[in-house]
Amino acid sequence: MIISANKMQTLKAAPNSAYEVILPEFLYHSNKIEGSTFTLDQIETLYVRNKVTGDHDFDDIIETKNSFKMFDRMVDTLGVELTPELLIEFETILHKGTTMAANGESGHFKYIPNRIRNSSVQVALPSDIPTAIPQLLAEWDVSPKDFESISRFHARFEHLHPFQDGNGRIGRLIMMKQCIENGVDLIVIDEKHADEYKSWMEIAQTQGNFRFFDEVLRKCQSSFDARMHEMGADFLIQHTPETLEEGKRSIDPSLPSTAKIQADLKALENKGRAANAPLSEGHNPHGV
Repeated sequence: MIISANKMQTLKAAPNSAYEVILPEFLYHSNKIEGSTFTLDQIETLYVRNKVTGDHDFDDIIETKNSFKMFDRMVDTLGVELTPELLIEFETILHKGTTMAANGESGHFKYIPNRIRNSSVQVALPSDIPTAIPQLLAEWDVSPKDFESISRFHARFEHLHPFQDGNGRIGRLIMMKQCIENGVDLIVIDEKHADEYKSWMEIAQTQGNFRFFDEVLRKCQSSFDARMHEMGADFLIQHTPETLEEGKRSIDPSLPSTAKIQADLKALENKGRAANAPLSEGHNPHGV
């Protein structure tokens, strides 16, 4: 599924649009991969009704709510180039009000060496990040910005692991931004493919072989397309104008305006009152 930046921003601005399908779907899978206990239904309820259902720990609730804001911010910045400052902004939004933020571990690149859970990959040291992130972004700027470019950027970003925590969620958010901005079929990692995704990304990172990692990403593209079709979101997206103004202009001008309809109803009402008005005293229409 390909969505332009303008259309995605139009969806965000419109209540009850396909945005309310895309955002929960993306965040459910991305957060689930990192251990969130929210189900898709619970995320939808939290997003649409601002109501927490189910049993979740404090940080999971806060980070899930924050992930909505982080996704919104990503959509707001479509067309804005990736910079170290924007990456830090995404991370800051994700961890606002959490234990990490309270401990001073958020709002900046990592200070303490970290790792990828359940992986033998050695990620970059904190001292590497001030140079490595600008270099990665510069390489992205001159890349073809196609599927392969996005795949390689993602694997490299996760290999750097520039933040103390939240790197997977931020990396997948960036991947979504890159897909939208460059007309690439949306890559939404399905949590049922999480093990493959992690395993083949590790091979790509350590051996430079992207064949199977790319296959997993394409498989996730197909899964997301199928889910959007199943929920009817693809139909809504197809018929959504690029901008709200375009949507207003698309309304058939031959249809009567609301003002005209109200004026016609008022005229009919007045006509009815005149017809039912009592005759004046002494007046006889038959002259008798």
